[in-house]
Order: sequence, then structure tokens, then C-alpha cells
Amino acid sequence: MKILFCSGIFPPAIGGPGTVLTKLIPALIERGYICSVATFGPGDNISRSYAVHRVSLSKSQPGRFLAVLGQIWRLAGQHDAIYATDTYTHGLTSLVVAKLRGKPFILRFTGDAAWESAFNQGLTQDYIVDFQGKWYGPKAAFRKWLRKLILQGADKIITDCEFLKNLVKIIGVDNSKVTVINNVSEQLPLAEETKNFGEHVLLTQARLVPWKGMAAIIDALPAIQKQFPDAKLLIMGDGPEEERLKLIVNSKGLIDKVIFLGKVTDKKTKKSIYEASHIFILNTFYEGMSNTLPEAAAEGLPIITTRAGGNPEFVDENNGRLVEYNNVEQITAAAIELFSSPEKAKQLGDNGKKRAQQYTLENLVNKNIALLKSL
Repeated sequence: MKILFCSGIFPPAIGGPGTVLTKLIPALIERGYICSVATFGPGDNISRSYAVHRVSLSKSQPGRFLAVLGQIWRLAGQHDAIYATDTYTHGLTSLVVAKLRGKPFILRFTGDAAWESAFNQGLTQDYIVDFQGKWYGPKAAFRKWLRKLILQGADKIITDCEFLKNLVKIIGVDNSKVTVINNVSEQLPLAEETKNFGEHVLLTQARLVPWKGMAAIIDALPAIQKQFPDAKLLIMGDGPEEERLKLIVNSKGLIDKVIFLGKVTDKKTKKSIYEASHIFILNTFYEGMSNTLPEAAAEGLPIITTRAGGNPEFVDENNGRLVEYNNVEQITAAAIELFSSPEKAKQLGDNGKKRAQQYTLENLVNKNIALLKSL
């Protein structure tokens, strides 16, 4: 079976869809499948066992859309199925080509870009579930309508958690064609150096966008420092909120206590950062199944996160603490509890490590193959 994967994000670009595909595709090829990728951006000169076809990001948005449409049209003639990992540009073009060429179409739906766009533009402050049934103007309504059209047109839909499967139903799409396939928790390689940021280190990792709630974690740090003066916060990631967050850090006199690490792609460097940390925190307003939670758990860190999205499917009282989004008092209390009891923190970390071991590549591959065979 020949499969064309269509994704807006693929290495060297960093993001969940690309991370999943770089694990899934080689494993499928080992099982006898033939795979190709259609994506954006410049190449990375990495030799792969499959072809990667790219459309330049230098084109205008309409130009990129037409170029992707033409690219997928040409490639689809050489493949048996089309598998898209994002909803709009590659999802819509894949749907159009699949219908015209009579190819089965699989859509991996792991985030609601309609909500993200509305939130970023200040059109809504509502939770993603509440967002589905309200009016936020014609632009948001069009994106919601288009997203529903693409989901309805897919032969099969993959989500990475039960929360998103239920969200598809709320959107108004047949839930019976949705399969939940969890992401992979990967063990990082041994670090080449040992980092030391102190004895009480909080670590967070996310895109620096408004709904990831970085400011509230920074706000909690002074209260944590009243009991643990050496407490520090490490922030892995970059994004449009970075400069605003640095201004907040400066205004609170926390320049030496909040460390912006930027985007960390080297696995050995990331391993050394996990080894230097004691608690992982993700204060997020919305999440599907986060890639960072299983990754942090696999490194033995206890987790503090919100009840948003798919988070409670991975984190509970056995491996972490669930708090309300942007609740500085709850974040502070959870961090102080875990810093105050290293034995409890280690127990939670060990439990999380065992849970992360269930998120295997074998499960990812087998469930994808079962889905492909069902076509």
C-alpha cells in the first residue's frame, strides 16, 4: 500500500505532526508500506528512506495553497491513500484531491485551529468546548464551517485523546469514524553534560502563546521562593509571547530566577535539562494530548498541569497534581507541596514513568496499520 502523508509541519520545522511522522513512517516502511511526504519549507539535507516533497513558504498564502493543491494532485496519482496531519491547507487540499481522484482520505485531528485563531485574534476567551456553539463573527464562523466540512469529508479521523474524539462529536461530525491513537513517549538519549540550576527547579515546555499560561507560572514563583528561596523556573520553547514574558520577568526582579532556554531540539541537551529539573508544569487553557506530558513523565518528573483537554487522561493524583488554569494560588500550593516532600515527588515521578511506558511506538504503528487495512 502506498500512502501520501500531507503535513504543514515536518523537519526541520518543529511540531507535533512532524514528530509523529518521523516515527510512524520508517516503522510503516519496515512493515512493507511505501510512503511519501508533501510538506512546506526548505529541506534539511537528511537522507531518508522515503521521498519528501516541499512547497516554498516564500509564496503568498493563495500561491502556497495552489502550489500544495497541485503538488498533492500530482503525487496522489502514485499513491493508494492520502493521510493529512493538519486541518486547513493540507487537510482541505487533500480532501479535494481525494474526492476528485477517488482516494481514501485519513485526517489526523489533534488541535482545533479555528479556536486557536479566534483566541489569538481576541475574538474569544471561551473554553474550546463552549466556543463550538457560539457566534464570534463571520471570520470565525467561516473557519468553523470549513473545519466541519473537512472533518465530514474524511473517511477516517484520528485523534490523540478521548477529549478530541468527543470534540469532533460536538462539532457535529459522525463519531463512529474516529479512532483514538495516542502519541509516542520516547526515551531521550543520555546527556553528554550535567546541568545544575539548583535544588528546586520548575520546568515548563510549550509554544509561547497566550493560552499556555506562562505568565501565571512566573507570577507564582515569588510565593514559591518564600519557602524555597533558590527556586527557579526554566522555560523551554519560543513564540510570539516571549518578549512580553521577559518584560514581566524584569518587572518582578526575577531575571536570574526565570531562565528562557529557547527552542531546544537537541535530544541530549533536552535530557540534561530534564535531569536538572524537579517538577514539570504545564499551565494550559487548552490541550489535546500534549506531547510534553508523556515526555516529562518518561524522565521521572512529577507533573503539575490543568484539567484542560486531554490532560486528565494522562495526569491524575497518582503521578501529579491538577490545578485550575491560571490559578496562581493552586500552582503555588502544588509546587510547594512537591518541593516539600521529595519522597512524594519521586513516587509520583516513578508512577508517571510507568504510565509513559504505555505510549509505545508499537501501539502507534499497529493502530495505524489496522486503520489503513480498514480502508
